[in-house]
Amino acid sequence: IDAEKEESNEVKVAIIGRVNVGKSSLLNALVGEDRSVVSPIAGTTVDPVDEQFEYKDKLITFVDTAGIRKRGKIEGLEKHALQRTQKMLESADVALLVIDSSCEFKELDEKIAHLVDKFGLGVMIVLNKWDIAMYDYEKSVEKVRHRFKFLSYAPVITISALTNQRVHKINDKILEVYENYSRRIPTSKLNEAIKIANSRHHLPTDNGQLVKIYFATQFETKPPRIALIMNRPKSLHFSTKRYLVNQLRGFFNFEGTQVILEPKKKKSSEDFDS
Repeated sequence: IDAEKEESNEVKVAIIGRVNVGKSSLLNALVGEDRSVVSPIAGTTVDPVDEQFEYKDKLITFVDTAGIRKRGKIEGLEKHALQRTQKMLESADVALLVIDSSCEFKELDEKIAHLVDKFGLGVMIVLNKWDIAMYDYEKSVEKVRHRFKFLSYAPVITISALTNQRVHKINDKILEVYENYSRRIPTSKLNEAIKIANSRHHLPTDNGQLVKIYFATQFETKPPRIALIMNRPKSLHFSTKRYLVNQLRGFFNFEGTQVILEPKKKKSSEDFDS
């Protein structure tokens, strides 16, 4: 039996988003002092710098804040912005995707958001500049959900880094998302949930052949990855997989994290014994 990895006390957070959405102001508000330079003047790339503080027995580390400090016009910098974001996400657990609520979403918002999905991180969508928001709450959230369908599991929080409106709620939410991202479901509870899900909606057959899930077991966290040991793993349709994930979200708190299901043949199940 593989020993459980020792849980780290540190939560690594990347603050990401386009230039001028308020990343520097948000970092300052979260850290509680003006450690990062907020200025409209274009800056130069500097070495990565981490900012950290203790919160409720956890060490929250904002990774590569030099990237947050960097200022400049977006023209010609899109590739650089995506590369910088990718670098930050490589060492993060949770991403704060900062979006400017005072204007329409841009294509670059979406490109940056797709990187969060690609790296499989815990995520929270932060609508900043809420004091001058373009739409009301319902309309804003509806637009977020429509534009970022692939991050449907991400909580949305509205803030103003400038006036400190609701900024205090972010740290609690970071810890909650991290807990869900690190969540390990006992095998018995997991199988109970899958059994109930199957009874509500039977697995479609494959050309008349029965498709069966023998059992499920979680073999990884950050994000949670669950093996479904089956007779016909290739026959598990995408829509059925999505249904099962949604059912698991109903049973367990996975807000802010992907849940990845991996259908496997029975013979390889020993790879996932916990």
